[in-house]
This record gives sequence, structure tokens and C-alpha cells, in this order.
Amino acid sequence: MAFIKYTDPQPITQVTLCLQQACDDYRTFITNILKPAKDDLEPRVSENKVALHQVFGANLILAHSVDYLRAVRSADGIEETRKELVTTFDEKFSVPGEYLRRRKMELADAINNAVKHIRIDPIRYKHLSDRYGQISFQSLLEDEGRVMCHLDDYRFDYCRVVLLPALRALSYWEFNSTEEVLEFARGGFAVIETLHHPDIFDYDDPSMAIDQMIELCSSPCKNCEEEADECRCSRYVFAGEYGRFEPLNTASESELEYLMNHISPSYSRA
Repeated sequence: MAFIKYTDPQPITQVTLCLQQACDDYRTFITNILKPAKDDLEPRVSENKVALHQVFGANLILAHSVDYLRAVRSADGIEETRKELVTTFDEKFSVPGEYLRRRKMELADAINNAVKHIRIDPIRYKHLSDRYGQISFQSLLEDEGRVMCHLDDYRFDYCRVVLLPALRALSYWEFNSTEEVLEFARGGFAVIETLHHPDIFDYDDPSMAIDQMIELCSSPCKNCEEEADECRCSRYVFAGEYGRFEPLNTASESELEYLMNHISPSYSRA
């Protein structure tokens, strides 16, 4: 996944003391708290050695990132409630993954509230209870080094599907100025998908075509980032339906045709 900034960001007319403080707070939070939490959790998840309390800790940090981000947007004159920002967070700030699309932060925030209140109030949070059923601190369970999320009609690896994608989407950035924080907080960037390890190959070099094809065919799953033999998405349940392995690296018919022509000059599609 590559994050591409717009070339024509909105002009910054005046940075008030309040806005400057909010940007500084957000940058400090991302650099000193959220990014280290992601760096600490990531290898544990990869090795299937993550504990439940570690996941709840990282999830709390992720949920609070909404408050720091909202403080910047509020100081910048953007009027919205916290609930409105949570609802649109995944789309605005490009949290990847098809499963629970545009709902990862919503669930992370709900899990955090469940830990605080033991159970989510089904009346106050009717939109959540209608979608997921009862959410409580027991909705996350350890299972052989993974932390699974169990809800009505849902069962999946919480770290790989929800927590890490959202942590990565926020910790990807390195903000060097107030202007860069504001550009991000305003959603001033575009996102495009790129092939896995895009800098390894020269895509115009025919001698690398076979390696490129192998890379495409051995791509990890774009939802859990595990290899095909290890991916458990087909065992997971989302809204009552089983998931499936989906390769991260996908190519269009024209791209495949291009590679096959490089691999074999005699190739022709029937």
C-alpha cells in the first residue's frame, strides 16, 4: 500500500496557538506512543505469540488516537462529533483490508468501550448491537498465540483483521511540520495499491518476468498478510459468511499478458 499526498493541499491561512498545540500533541502521540505500540505488537502477531492483555493495551492506544486526531480537526474548524469521525475513520484515513471494510476503527473503539464498561449498552449503541450483537470485554479470546474476536455472526483473528491494519495506517506517517499534520488530518492525500515489495523488480526488464510472476502467484493474503498455506480467512466468519484467501498482489489481464509475453515470446492467448 502506498500513501500519495495531493499536490495541491488546502492553504493554511493562520495557525492559532490552539491548532499548533493540537498538531504538536498529535505528532508526539503518534511518534512516542502509537508507533512503538505497533512495533511491539507486530512481531508478536507474526510469530503467533500475542497475549490478550497486550492486545487490549494496543487497542486502547489506537482508540485514543481518534481523540488526538479529532482535536486537530476541531482546532482547524472542522465540525463533527467523535462518533462521526469514528464512523468515517477507515475511509478518511485509508485503513486497508476488505473484511469489515470502513468499520475497523468502529469495532476497535467499541472493544475499548467494552473493556471500560464491561459490556456495551445495547440501547445507547443500538447501531453496534444491531450489527455485532452484544460486545463485551470477553469478545476477545486467546487461541494458540492469536487473539480471536467472537461476536454474533463474526469470528476472526482480531489483530490481523482489525488492530494491525489500523495501527499501520496511522503510524506509517512521519510528520516533520505542523503543515504535514494538518494535511493528513484534513484527509489531504490519495491512496493507491501497489504490488508487494514493488522495488525488487524492474518491470521493464524481460529477464525478471518469471520472478515477477512467481511473486504474484505466491502473494500473501491482503486481509491477514499470511501466506496461502497459513491463511485462515476461509475459517473466519464475517456477517455470517466465511471469508477467503485473497492475494495482496493482483494483476489485471493486460499486466498478466505483458508478463507472459516476456516469459515466452511464443505465448498467445487463445
